Amino acid sequence: MNTLDTIVFETPLVRAAQFRCAATDPRFRDSGPAENCAVVFPRTAVWIRYSGSDAFVADPSLATIYNPGQEYTRNVISRDGDRCEWFGVSNEIAVEIASACDPRTADHHERPFRPTSAPVDRSLYLAQRAFFTRLESRSVGTMEAEETIIGLVSAVIGRGYQRRSHCRADESRRDLAERAKASLSRNVTEQHRLADLASELGVSPFHLCRVFREQTHTTLHEFKTDLRLRRALEFLAGQSIELSRIALECGFSSHSHFTAAMRSKFGQTPSALRKTLKRM
Repeated sequence: MNTLDTIVFETPLVRAAQFRCAATDPRFRDSGPAENCAVVFPRTAVWIRYSGSDAFVADPSLATIYNPGQEYTRNVISRDGDRCEWFGVSNEIAVEIASACDPRTADHHERPFRPTSAPVDRSLYLAQRAFFTRLESRSVGTMEAEETIIGLVSAVIGRGYQRRSHCRADESRRDLAERAKASLSRNVTEQHRLADLASELGVSPFHLCRVFREQTHTTLHEFKTDLRLRRALEFLAGQSIELSRIALECGFSSHSHFTAAMRSKFGQTPSALRKTLKRM
């Protein structure tokens, strides 16, 4: 059976790889424990449950964090399965990164990373996508690659510790936000109605809007638009597909709507971002 990970860069200090697992693959639910101190940038949405913890939605707005030996399972949200890129560091570097955030890590060398996930803003998501594209094209020198991977891992871990210190949410409200994220992620091109989504989740539209913003610091509409834009980056980084087709594939009503959203959220037009992704 084919391996699920494809290593694109590796030295004694760092690793970078892509992970691909179809929703129909028998290994989808449990592909075995983690082997690296690593951060993962999802491209699709899946339910992730670490051993002994509650499930949460891992989607392109959230990086997941792993220590070697971490057991976890996943459940399907998107028919696209689980597609992601991950960046790993040696245990020694992981301890240093974590210790900079929490000195108590010095006593937990085997599993230095305490947070399980961290929010990923648009600039960090774009940076890791562009960098991984360069790794695949072998246009990055060894020192630059090592330094960039350590920087990406550090950025995620730092965000994870900040999130961990502020996240003491009511479990029912956290669960509602996670279920809303899963529903929105299932098909990002679908036009959701607020009343239908609230009915599906068993709450009122007002309660859904209030709790989702409280838990995610964004609105339902902004969250979904952000997922569409991050999906569009995949098309822009790949073959030269017409921008109007990318707009429709990602659920935008028109080329102009797509361009306006990209300019608003990423500060660049789709054509400029396409050049950025290929240049970085």
